[in-house]
Amino acid sequence: MGKLKDTFNPFPTTKYIDPRYFCDRETELEMLKSAYKNDRPITIFSMRRMGKTGLIKHFQTHLNSSKKNLCIYVDMFSTNSDEEFVEKLVNASILALNNNKKGFLSEIIEVFGNYKPKFTLDPLTGAPGLELDIRNKSDVKMSLAALFTLLGSQKKRIHLAIDEFQQIANYENSTNIPSTIREYMQDTKNIRFLFSGSQRHLLLELFNNPKQPLFRMVDQLILEEIDSKKYKEFIISQFDKANRVIQPEVVEDLLNWARSHTFYVQVICNKLFSLPKKIIENTDLKQIKYSIKKELEMNFIAYKNLLSKNQYKTLKGIAKENIVKSVRTKYFTNKYNLAASTANQSLKYLVDAEIVYEQNTKKGREYKVYDVFFYRWLQEEG
Repeated sequence: MGKLKDTFNPFPTTKYIDPRYFCDRETELEMLKSAYKNDRPITIFSMRRMGKTGLIKHFQTHLNSSKKNLCIYVDMFSTNSDEEFVEKLVNASILALNNNKKGFLSEIIEVFGNYKPKFTLDPLTGAPGLELDIRNKSDVKMSLAALFTLLGSQKKRIHLAIDEFQQIANYENSTNIPSTIREYMQDTKNIRFLFSGSQRHLLLELFNNPKQPLFRMVDQLILEEIDSKKYKEFIISQFDKANRVIQPEVVEDLLNWARSHTFYVQVICNKLFSLPKKIIENTDLKQIKYSIKKELEMNFIAYKNLLSKNQYKTLKGIAKENIVKSVRTKYFTNKYNLAASTANQSLKYLVDAEIVYEQNTKKGREYKVYDVFFYRWLQEEG
């Protein structure tokens, strides 16, 4: 067997690369295109690591093919206040505008002059940034007004994607962000808004509660697993392009084991592709599964030690059952030696801690272990 070429791994696990390594999401893309074209704000809900950010980046790559569009992306996961929200949004906007229009930075001083702007450079990327002296709610509102006036004056249509938007619901102090954004959603003609997040209950509260400023202001897109048939074809084709073979039954087993959850599928495929073999067989997948669980075992044991005995029994029971509709049933409590009230209390903690995922279906609520690798480890633990 000939030596394998040093080929780029087509299964990225941490970032969006380009359309060649992106699988499906055609229906979702059409929804995003329609919302953008017809000026309808939209929000994307999904579990963590389902490919939400990749979808946004993929859509913005499509938009960037036209010089009429300008895309801004900002992740708010690390923010803890309105002031930090504004600074991150301003910096993401400055970066996009500066890349689009050379010499643009000189205009920033005038726009944000009241907030004593200080230019910064990212030590790793060299990207320009701005530190603003924002001290109170009035400063937040006025600095956002300055930013949206600046964006609104651009000749291009702007796609503004704010990822992990639900983080504003976790701020220690009350937030003015939704009410302020609402004003500019209504007043700016050239900005198209996209919000996304992975804490669904917080996003639903922001957009579906009549008391909230953004109530019924957005289309809603729920991002679920990629169709297994399409994912299978994509995986086989990526190996084929590198003159390698992965057996169809291996891919089927892989997708089933990873629940077709994008991140976990990508990790396994990345590891399989990295093997120095032309033909990937079931024994290779078996070894990868084992190595993943062994590599993460100390993390899983740490989780176990942090949970109470009843919380862990409830968690393990959910893993053993794959998906559970209720932990209060006689079947579940008898099998896993739990009282109904104790199991219910434990479930609430596990859902709040995002160890167990709660999803609403047409048949009612369902519960499953959030981390697929932890789920598989729990299933095999004694």
